[in-house]
Amino acid sequence: MYRVMNSKKQIIRITRNAVMLALLCVIGMFSLPLGDNIKVSLQLLMVFIIGLTSASVIDAVIVTGLYLVIGLLIPVYAGFTAGVTPTFGFVISFVVLVIPLYFLNKLPIKNQFVRMAIACTVSLLVCYAIGATFLALYLKLNIQKALLIAVVPYIPFDIAKIIIAVLVVSLLPKRSSSL
Repeated sequence: MYRVMNSKKQIIRITRNAVMLALLCVIGMFSLPLGDNIKVSLQLLMVFIIGLTSASVIDAVIVTGLYLVIGLLIPVYAGFTAGVTPTFGFVISFVVLVIPLYFLNKLPIKNQFVRMAIACTVSLLVCYAIGATFLALYLKLNIQKALLIAVVPYIPFDIAKIIIAVLVVSLLPKRSSSL
């Protein structure tokens, strides 16, 4: 009986991860051009949702890691791109940022909105640090210039993504903690 229950949980977990990866690949491709070289995508929103809802930190790392690998070969990154581009550091950061995101969301803060917002905000800073550093190295820029190009214009949009992620996750039905 235990084996059957355990197998069912594993199937649910694998299916959930596959759906999250598929959503990230599909949603991640689309971007909205907002002006001179500013494109806003929903990759980060989906990564926040993945990190906040994963059954384990390993699941979150696997989903975002597979997204990174798939995007090296298939154009699933923002703007239907693939491979290593100047903004590839942000995709790398997705694999890393889900770690603090997952664990910070487990803090004993009773207000779930505050807890999730803190987790997303800290993770966003990780994203900015890795993405801007990669951009600076790739384009041979100083870090201040990289931050001005790849972070500052996106701050309002990323704050909106945090708010949306927190709202979406809070509206999802509560899943069993035994998954």
